[in-house]
Amino acid sequence: MTYKPAALSILIGVAGLCGAPAMGQGDTDQLGNKVDEVILDDIKLAAQQTALPFLKGENPFILRESSWSGTLEPGKARLIQVQLFRRNEYHFWFNVPDRRAGLNLNIYDANGEIVDAENVKYESSNIVSLVVRPGVTGIYYLRVSLQTTIETPQRWSVIYAYR
Repeated sequence: MTYKPAALSILIGVAGLCGAPAMGQGDTDQLGNKVDEVILDDIKLAAQQTALPFLKGENPFILRESSWSGTLEPGKARLIQVQLFRRNEYHFWFNVPDRRAGLNLNIYDANGEIVDAENVKYESSNIVSLVVRPGVTGIYYLRVSLQTTIETPQRWSVIYAYR
């Protein structure tokens, strides 16, 4: 049986989460080391779940282990610096927990010019994605922003895949 690397890594991660006992603050791991409270990143997991259909099929994307996260204020933006390679295609997913949140996701080249990308919309407004095919290898900036459709800061996560 042949497994795709991205799908296999997701399955291993999920299997590891299901098979490991829950640990709380002050518990110890199998080697006797003290373990802080383990926090499951549900925002990142939701983005990965949205990405799953794109990770299989005839020409699948390969999910990268790299991801970014933090907290974002309504009306504010963050820039994420990424190295992209010509001839590759990249798919980025940006997610927050509040379904009422409006999100913006754009990509800029090193000169600050917006790069043409295919925006992908979903039923819920708390996740957006884009597909970009860079014309040149170089540094790019992914801009994530939270619209003022809500008042509370949001935890966020960005994941990406390539092919």
